[in-house]
Amino acid sequence: MPETQRLRELQRRGLDDLVRFGQPQFTDTWFPYTSGEVGPFYIQSIVVEQDGAAYRRSVDALCELIETTVGVDAFDAVSGGESRDWDFSNPVAASLEKPHVKIYKDGRLLGASPAGRRIVHVADLNNQGSSMRDVWAPVLRAAGGEIIHAFFFVDRLEDGVGVLEDLGIPSAAVVPLDGEAWRHLRNIEYIADGMYASLERRRADKTAWAVEALRSHIEPLGRMLESPNESEVRRGMRILEVGYPGHREELLELLGHRGYRLPRQDGEA
Repeated sequence: MPETQRLRELQRRGLDDLVRFGQPQFTDTWFPYTSGEVGPFYIQSIVVEQDGAAYRRSVDALCELIETTVGVDAFDAVSGGESRDWDFSNPVAASLEKPHVKIYKDGRLLGASPAGRRIVHVADLNNQGSSMRDVWAPVLRAAGGEIIHAFFFVDRLEDGVGVLEDLGIPSAAVVPLDGEAWRHLRNIEYIADGMYASLERRRADKTAWAVEALRSHIEPLGRMLESPNESEVRRGMRILEVGYPGHREELLELLGHRGYRLPRQDGEA
């Protein structure tokens, strides 16, 4: 593993490139996540592709992280999952002169065969880890390969960290969104002190942060549940039923007090 100082240099450089393209994005209310949870930031890591030099730096950083963490002789191929992973896994495989395995969401494989190969999986973003758990790792294993390490350009440090640990797959990221990342963004004045304090509160207890954010800004949830777009309604219900089921009744009561139409419950006429 590279020295801590070098890791921080790679992290800061990656953050600086992301910032040039307006990433991460922050809000004073909350963003809904696919997991059903909510949070104060959103990030689209592949924006670095908008500039060739920034894209090259991100790929080079991933290669350096791989070389210094596991070594190029410790694995036989690079894999990436459909489809944003490929933006990084393809050039990393070419740069390290390794075969590349493309994995589709439906389980199809394209490119090199994983059979009998030790594989490092390269991806743009570690978020909830569901794709690794449900598709990438089992598909490669069924085809005779094995992921020995996962590398990400950005790690949100959400539930995906625990999922990878449960799978027994070590991981590392060029840009982990940890306390050092938030301090750097504050130091370069990309975020203000108030947002920095909010991010630190969420790092300490993300459920407590989320419940307070929903209590203080219930309106976006109300608009989701009232939306004529069924997918928006489902996203809102996921917040209530998957993200924060222990606070569901409290949030519904708050919505009712604010005049929002509540979603119909099972058994209601």
